[in-house]
Amino acid sequence: MNPRTFGSSTAYIRARLQRGWKKPLFAALVIIGVCWTFAGAETVPTKVATSRPATSGAEDPQQTGQSDETSGTDDLGQITDGDELLLFKDMPTVISASRKAQPINWLSVPVSIITAEDIHYSGLTKIDEILQFTPSVDLLRFDRNRYAVGVRGMHDLYSDRVLSLVDGRAADSTIFGGPELHRLPVLLEDIKRIEIVRGPGGAAWGANAFTGVINIITKDPEDCLGWLGTTTWNHFGDSYSHARWAAKDGKWSWRLSMGYAGHESSDDAIDGTADFETSVPALARFTGFRGYESRDFSRDWRFDGKFIYRLNDQTKWSFGGGHTNIERGDYEDAAYFPEITMRLQTTRAFARMDREFADGRHFYLQWFGNFDYTKHAAMKYHAAENDIEGQYNFKLGQKHQASVGGNIRWDHINTHWSVPQHFRCDGEPFDEYWAGLFAIDRWEAADRLVIEGQIRGDYYSETQMDWSGRLSGLYSLDEKNRHVVRLSTAKAFRAPLVSSRRLQVTRVPMGTGAFLYNILRPDDVRNEETWSLEAGYTGRLNSWLTVRGNAYFQRYDNLIGYNTTTAGIVNTITPDNIDGANSFGGEIELEVKGKAGKLSAWYAYNDFQEDMNAQSVRSFLPSKHKVGLTGRLFLPDDWVLNANYKYTNLTPGSPSGSGSSNTTHRLDLTVSKEVFDGHGEIMFGVSDVLYKTHEAVFNTTAFAAHETPGRAFFARLQFKF
Repeated sequence: MNPRTFGSSTAYIRARLQRGWKKPLFAALVIIGVCWTFAGAETVPTKVATSRPATSGAEDPQQTGQSDETSGTDDLGQITDGDELLLFKDMPTVISASRKAQPINWLSVPVSIITAEDIHYSGLTKIDEILQFTPSVDLLRFDRNRYAVGVRGMHDLYSDRVLSLVDGRAADSTIFGGPELHRLPVLLEDIKRIEIVRGPGGAAWGANAFTGVINIITKDPEDCLGWLGTTTWNHFGDSYSHARWAAKDGKWSWRLSMGYAGHESSDDAIDGTADFETSVPALARFTGFRGYESRDFSRDWRFDGKFIYRLNDQTKWSFGGGHTNIERGDYEDAAYFPEITMRLQTTRAFARMDREFADGRHFYLQWFGNFDYTKHAAMKYHAAENDIEGQYNFKLGQKHQASVGGNIRWDHINTHWSVPQHFRCDGEPFDEYWAGLFAIDRWEAADRLVIEGQIRGDYYSETQMDWSGRLSGLYSLDEKNRHVVRLSTAKAFRAPLVSSRRLQVTRVPMGTGAFLYNILRPDDVRNEETWSLEAGYTGRLNSWLTVRGNAYFQRYDNLIGYNTTTAGIVNTITPDNIDGANSFGGEIELEVKGKAGKLSAWYAYNDFQEDMNAQSVRSFLPSKHKVGLTGRLFLPDDWVLNANYKYTNLTPGSPSGSGSSNTTHRLDLTVSKEVFDGHGEIMFGVSDVLYKTHEAVFNTTAFAAHETPGRAFFARLQFKF
């Protein structure tokens, strides 16, 4: 690249910044123009990190064209053989669309990838916050520990319409459902990539992949051999540390990790008192509201390990497990705030056998378990989940592939309660059972036409049998497959878990045996259902510029909300299938990669219209307009600059009355440099540059909420040997 050209481009950007422009779309055009300058007309590989030594920085940032432990066989040749292979050999592969590795431009559903490089150079230490820089992901922070994550909306603290996975294994809360990313025994530098499916994913993954799927894929030992130590501190006094050892000896390889994270409360981080607000000021004197203090501190320990034994070239055994131990302060929920320290423990384990056959067939069988102990401020419970799953991939012809499989799951739940204001479940302890079967068929019907069908049936002992499906057609507009369009229709469902079927509570005693709030167990709730119609386009305009566009319409039926009746000042709340809604929108993404770095820009429009006026949907609605920008520059002498920006306009609360979250701008900046001959790295950064504090955000069950700290200056030191 011509240094004079680069200098003039950066000077132009600096001048524009000094003039104070703020429009995101204009910023995107400037970034694209600069990237065009340093990418030039030369052909460069998508895998940016190959231009730099893989030392203490991001490891294995783009796992492209390689087998993955959870992917089955990596059959890129089924779609990109011949001349097309040269163009798409560096395209990232995705497993979350169809449970099998596929190039990202030939997927049946839109998927975003957060690479190890993205995670590393962001400087962030929480998975939730990393997710927000992805198209159509909605994120709300209630305090320093609790987040609501949604794909195209429908998100809240206790909402369960997005399915979370770790290496394709279910990771949702057994009682409440939905992502509990803060409890996972996963450390950030152990993540290979995160795949985010936008749209119903039930045909591939089963119940509760309602609006999307978040699949965290971790590194195999061979991906990160050696020792790693990293620690991050910010000016609040928060810390995040991670130590790892990965090695290989003969047929065995292993990875062992340990980490600790500590976070101060909002009061301490803001150097004073985090201002509390209440949604019902008239009740403040009954609840002790004026004496509330933020208690969102945390002390988290995490341990994780993965072991692989390669019996021969065809057979591989994988074992692993992890444990999280968390102590943190409690929070107000439905006007109850006992102010005690909570203890959360999560243990995950798995064992898996993979078998490859000479003719391309692949089979795996695995067991995995999730075991939770929670001493919550308002609930104490044990939950054990055991799952046995298998999948068989085979060919029906030269250009025709199929997968079949299924799983059986057993949940054992035991809840305890001692005072009336605790959550309680009738009939505990109790057992629940799941069973599912699926089939996926992918047929290359013509040279430029691929048809994929997915079908799955699930049985749940507590509701009823239901099914999910997806039918997609993908067509290349040119002979070299540079421009691919997609049309899909899908159906999925969400089965109500324990929190929607069994939980009961009475809150705010009135002194006469009556309680102000009474949440009752419903007589019956049915599955929520959704249908979608989707269209998409992926264009590889040249070796360094990619454009993606997606549009969708999604219909919801039988959405579960809360029916409320009032007698005097006493409120009785009961979950029920209230009505449906329509959701529609789309995303446009532009990504440029060159030897000097990576620049990307995206815009998402997500709308939601409920059928009834003031209809309760138990969640926030999507923010209609979201814009994201990411820039990364690899500079001389091993310096790296990284910037992430996201604009989110108003996030509406549930139409039945929960508060909305105002427009926000999130800007994170980091600068890092390799030291000690590439064995070390130092990083300095500032997250949430534009806000010193953030306003209080009320979740759908909150009576009170407090402001949280924003801007944080941090430093990181990392070594790898």
